[in-house]
Amino acid sequence: MQAGPFTRAQAIAAGYSPSRIRRLLADGTWVVVRQGVYVPTSTVTALADDPRRRHALAVAAVLLALGRDAVGAGSSAARILGLDILGEPTELVVLVNGKTMRGVRRDDYVIRRAALPAEHRTACHGVPITTAARTVVDLAREWPLAHAVVAADSALRTGRTSLPELHTVLADCTGWPGLQHASRVVDLADPDCESALESISRVAMHTEGIPTPRTQVVISDANGAFARVDFLWDGVRVIGEADGLAKYEPDGRRNVRDIVRAEKHREERLADAGYEVVRWGWQDARNPQRLARRLLAAFARGAERQRGRAA
Repeated sequence: MQAGPFTRAQAIAAGYSPSRIRRLLADGTWVVVRQGVYVPTSTVTALADDPRRRHALAVAAVLLALGRDAVGAGSSAARILGLDILGEPTELVVLVNGKTMRGVRRDDYVIRRAALPAEHRTACHGVPITTAARTVVDLAREWPLAHAVVAADSALRTGRTSLPELHTVLADCTGWPGLQHASRVVDLADPDCESALESISRVAMHTEGIPTPRTQVVISDANGAFARVDFLWDGVRVIGEADGLAKYEPDGRRNVRDIVRAEKHREERLADAGYEVVRWGWQDARNPQRLARRLLAAFARGAERQRGRAA
């Protein structure tokens, strides 16, 4: 039989008798992944350290059990595509092609029904799913702003989709519930965003009315380019750096001490070039009001420094 999931009916059609199927299940050659759906044990073992493919296998089994025109969608499609997701979605989500949008919840998966044009379909790891653009728009119609922007930025950053493709899908879904919220997500999405922390930081700035910064800006001094910063507010010469802990992990070439020393030297050069630097992590990014207070204070210091330099 094939390496992926298959139904009992497919096994019998391939020449396996009911008694042989029972023996293969009893001796562990095959395992049951869903009622009436089996997979070789070797396949499950091979996917033990690959969460994306494990989820793809689970979705494929649901689709086989349904036996209908359906694809993996929503958070399931996002997980299979490898998009960044805040939190840990546990449900399997499949989308059945249909005109009426509604959902049915089963024990461990959700069936949704909505229009599914051919151009909104793709496959990943051998499993039919919604395209990255359709996935992002579907998530953006339902998820909170920060969660949706994280997924959208991730899809753009990895080249899974593009802003024109997202706008095309928005147009395809005109009149659907949640589309206004999805449009807001797409407007906020940034292909240059490099991490989920940067994504939720931008959402925090947006909700608190902080002026939109330029992102991933290269900074130079008399000796040339020396830094690429996460956020820059040019008028007040304030730089924002969203620092996750991974930034200070050894990278094979430098240990933690070398990385910290390099960051200190970099920040000194930024200060010498007349920039005010604000750093924050997840705690501040998840508290928009506190992040806004810190940035506004930095803007005031930056403006004062600018006046001092001009005097």
